Amino acid sequence: MQKIRYYGSVESLEQVRCKSFKWNARILTIGCSGKSVMSSYIIQELLNVPRIDTCYCFCNSQDPENLCGQILRTFALQLLRSNTDLASLICNQFVYQGMNCGSKELKTLIPQLLELSASTRIVIDGIDECSKENQVSVLRHMQSLCLGGTSQCKILFSSRKEAHLAEKLSKKPQICLDDRIEVDLDIRLFVRSNVGSLRTSDAVLSNKIETILVDKANGESA
Repeated sequence: MQKIRYYGSVESLEQVRCKSFKWNARILTIGCSGKSVMSSYIIQELLNVPRIDTCYCFCNSQDPENLCGQILRTFALQLLRSNTDLASLICNQFVYQGMNCGSKELKTLIPQLLELSASTRIVIDGIDECSKENQVSVLRHMQSLCLGGTSQCKILFSSRKEAHLAEKLSKKPQICLDDRIEVDLDIRLFVRSNVGSLRTSDAVLSNKIETILVDKANGESA
């Protein structure tokens, strides 16, 4: 997470962070530029909130074909780390019976873990970078597995305005970061921190590289 949230960024977006904490709907979306920076900040803050279990996943174009299975495994591990008492459930249902814990079993296990959690917040970032097949699978399974029953679970999807996702999530509450000067400042901080590692004493060249990278980012720091 520290690779995504760089020092000095996001603090100016405190108002947006507060909105995400108070969301009342079961699903919230953060749109377009600055999304991964904001997601990492929200996750870090949620991890410090008592009695809330936080599950998160940062997706990218290198994710496997079965992305949904990977996300479910990640969430299962994160929930177990937050609630070690749940380990007995895993042992009784899988270990003692000599069963593997594949995608099929995880689809049964995750709702049970969420039911036993007082409150859970899920953050999934970068789903727009995945294949359409993975997008469809993740959206469908996250809503059916994590929002069913009586679990106190809410999901935040952080994504650019990819056509398929925009259609599927259009009726959900959204926080849009387009045309926010704070996002531009965050991108510049990120670029500056990386350009600073270049071995050059030419300040003009360094500034030129920084400007080009910021312009090319087009508001996308993730």
